[in-house]
Amino acid sequence: MFQPRANCAAGLVFLYLVSFLQPVYAQPGQVPLPRPRPPQAAVPADPPSKSAADDARETSLPGAPASGQPVPVFDLLAAKACESELTKLRAGFRIAEDITGPGACGVRRPIELSRLSPGIAAVTKPGVDCQVARAMATWAQHVVAPSAKLHLGKTLSGVKVSTTYQCRRRNNAVNGKLSEHAFGNGVDIMGFRFDDGSSLDIALRKGSDKSERAFQAAVRGGACAYFTTVIGPGTNSAHAGHLHLDMVNRRSGYRLCE
Repeated sequence: MFQPRANCAAGLVFLYLVSFLQPVYAQPGQVPLPRPRPPQAAVPADPPSKSAADDARETSLPGAPASGQPVPVFDLLAAKACESELTKLRAGFRIAEDITGPGACGVRRPIELSRLSPGIAAVTKPGVDCQVARAMATWAQHVVAPSAKLHLGKTLSGVKVSTTYQCRRRNNAVNGKLSEHAFGNGVDIMGFRFDDGSSLDIALRKGSDKSERAFQAAVRGGACAYFTTVIGPGTNSAHAGHLHLDMVNRRSGYRLCE
């Protein structure tokens, strides 16, 4: 049987639901907008990189170390302890006035040696850093003197010293790293004297007497126990007539012995 009232009620419910589900469109200006971003700070431009010419100009200044080259740091307590050890080795020396400049060049409390032990003369003037003087005295007593007896049958009476402190670059170059001589941290040995009045100079000894070759090889090799750099004849032409010994501090205690 047809029921008009029930159908009418159902239709009203349907119309209500359809109207409720209709999308509602926002009026202009009613939707919240996101906050504006703050202005970005300007990113500074990378500084211009140094050119090789810039580095060359910097390192051509007197006493200017090369880029990244460490400069020795003076330690007064260590220097005094070294001087005490030098006295125990019976070396003859005096503590000279500080050598300062130009630039990074210089030596604090430089040691001017007159002998490496009683009977073994050596002169370091201008002076050297105490650790170099101590290494020289120990090397002369423990290596050079015994090697002279063993290979030459002679008594060592002196060590011939050339360059000590000198404000310059390695191998006297125009630019590049400062030499260890610039810090009093290196010494050049030209040869040795003996008590019979004879002497033996450092040289490339391919054709020399066997005993002289053995002596020079022994003192050169033995120096590696006391110095961190030992170079000489055969290394390059700049060191053809002397031994260069220095105490440069390298990473991991690396030593250069050539």
